[in-house]
Amino acid sequence: MPRQRLSILVALKDDFERERLTELLSRTASRVMAAPDAAAALKRFRAETPDVTLVDMHMTGPLGKSLVTHMRTESETAPLIVLYDQYNPKQLLEVMEQNADAFLQSPVEPERLLVALRRCARAVFLRRKLEQADHDLRRLLDAFPSMALLENGGRVTYTNRRLANYLGYEDHEAMTADNAAPGDFMERLNGDIYEGGDESWIKTVTDDNLDVDHIIHLENPANPTGRTAAFSVNYSSLPSSELRMFSFHDVSALEDERLRLADEASTDPLTKALNRRSFLATLAQRMAVAGNLSLIMFDIDHFKSINDTFGHDAGDNVLRELAALVRENIRETDALARWGGEEFMVMLPASDYPEQKKPPNGCAKPSVKPSLPTCPDK
Repeated sequence: MPRQRLSILVALKDDFERERLTELLSRTASRVMAAPDAAAALKRFRAETPDVTLVDMHMTGPLGKSLVTHMRTESETAPLIVLYDQYNPKQLLEVMEQNADAFLQSPVEPERLLVALRRCARAVFLRRKLEQADHDLRRLLDAFPSMALLENGGRVTYTNRRLANYLGYEDHEAMTADNAAPGDFMERLNGDIYEGGDESWIKTVTDDNLDVDHIIHLENPANPTGRTAAFSVNYSSLPSSELRMFSFHDVSALEDERLRLADEASTDPLTKALNRRSFLATLAQRMAVAGNLSLIMFDIDHFKSINDTFGHDAGDNVLRELAALVRENIRETDALARWGGEEFMVMLPASDYPEQKKPPNGCAKPSVKPSLPTCPDK
């Protein structure tokens, strides 16, 4: 076996066997360390993090019988080759439960040791390749021009630097140290208030068979106005991997324009009340989910005479000020609509029919006469 870039810890209680195996392994590994007792072995295991550890099942010292357990607690993946003097099924079973990679009887035959070492070395070299590939992928993601993250099984495994910076962190490691995730900063998903953590929004995006655009709103701690930004989210699966990459593209300007157009389409431009079409759609939605619901319809008496006497601009001002006055005196859950001309409609959810005959809560007669400067009293 050619000499490999491999570090090995030989933790054996027998001096002769420890020296023999240390000399043997030095021919194939770039670095071999030795430890005569359990305390020294655990200390070196923690400090040196060897690639492979050869450990005696019956090491001396207070930690002797539990050394393998302590090592496995320190690292769940570090390869362990366990040596035993006598066949003891109970003790071997206890060690096997610690997920040892190989068992060899002492004194060890060199060929059997080298076979076990090759198997462990392959696992070490594969892990290094995966770690290097992961490192390269993360560097590539940091150079990506947009905010992006990596996900595996509903869990975010890496947040690139642009996304971390947007969320107020220096990098992914800083977010991890603060136990923060992108889902913690999400306010809306496709227009709905979001409170689902990371796994829920990822599932919504990846389970969409229609492949529609998904819009999320993310808090921006760096923005002093506290205004959230809108992002279109796309994802793609990485070849030969369970990883998926999600990219975020800022569509705040487009989203603002969409909302502006939607607002224009649903409101009366003069009074800013709902128009008839939007009011009827809102009424249908409320009736589908609400219990009691009441409607108030009213108009302005002699409105034509206002237009004839003071002009249409004055009439427009009366309509605007009346709508503003009503809005100030109804609940947030109520809806005001301009039904047509000088006719208005108010929808009051959770209101009983008999209560229609009374002024609705918050809509009592004003204590002062509203001022309509365009229409002086006559």
